Amino acid sequence: MFLEEKRALKRIADRLKKALGDELISVTAFGSRVRGDFKGDSDLDVLVIVRERNRDIVDRIVDIFNEEEIRTGIPFSPVVKSSELFEKEKKFNTTFYRNIKNEGRLFYGKAHD
Repeated sequence: MFLEEKRALKRIADRLKKALGDELISVTAFGSRVRGDFKGDSDLDVLVIVRERNRDIVDRIVDIFNEEEIRTGIPFSPVVKSSELFEKEKKFNTTFYRNIKNEGRLFYGKAHD
């Protein structure tokens, strides 16, 4: 992951915390850009875990990512999950959970172990 991507993710995490407050649990980058094996047109996958997922929260999250994408030109792909759903993924040790645990780069919140 490049320095500009790290800076953008830090800004996003800060803005999400301000916008969502205690609803925000964590912000974690994952996928090919984190691993370093991406192609030029790869997006930057980011898991955002919130206490409760609803349309208003998802809209606010997507708006923040879109604004940062316009600002930086970095293509983001946010994945928004409720803490309850992510805990189920953890319980069943899904491929998605293992990817986050093994390759995820935390930008806000607690580690996903």
